[in-house]
Amino acid sequence: MSVCKKEELYEGMNPLEAAVSGAALQGYVASGVHDPFESMDVLSIQITPLSIGIRADGNNFVPIIPRNTTIPAQREMLFTTSHDNQAEALIIVYEGDGKKLEENHLLGYCKIEGIPPATKGVPQIRVMMDIDASNVLRVLAAVLMPGSHLPINPVLDVRMPTVDDGHAWCAEALHRTYGTTQDLVSVKRI
Repeated sequence: MSVCKKEELYEGMNPLEAAVSGAALQGYVASGVHDPFESMDVLSIQITPLSIGIRADGNNFVPIIPRNTTIPAQREMLFTTSHDNQAEALIIVYEGDGKKLEENHLLGYCKIEGIPPATKGVPQIRVMMDIDASNVLRVLAAVLMPGSHLPINPVLDVRMPTVDDGHAWCAEALHRTYGTTQDLVSVKRI
């Protein structure tokens, strides 16, 4: 009851009917059909229900796209290596609002290879997340070295498996295999 801040919940509508009506309205807006009589003026705004981010700064969830961001959305964040001469980085994507990884839902992963040898904190890894109007999430990552405007390796697309895909267990297995040798650290913004 405290979520609604009301003494009594409204029960005058069938929940199934409300869901079907909402889906039909969303389909109408998404189809781009023009109303010739302009009797219907509809604006539909979609938002991200949960934050989307990656594992970084130890075993923490670092959100890149915050909760309640309007869709379409595109956000990016800089990270760096956590070890000297770190040649690889593991990017594991989660959704949720918890600070710890266990409180969030695993979405996908990718492994960046070919980071040039450098002291920790020097290579910059730009992680960009893009959600299009169809709610498709793309995660791109590129390695940049100071003084260079071109990425060292090509931009990588993160594969977003579903739990039914059978690949979700791989990210945790990779983390267990490599431990913290492929961790990222978020770059503090000035």
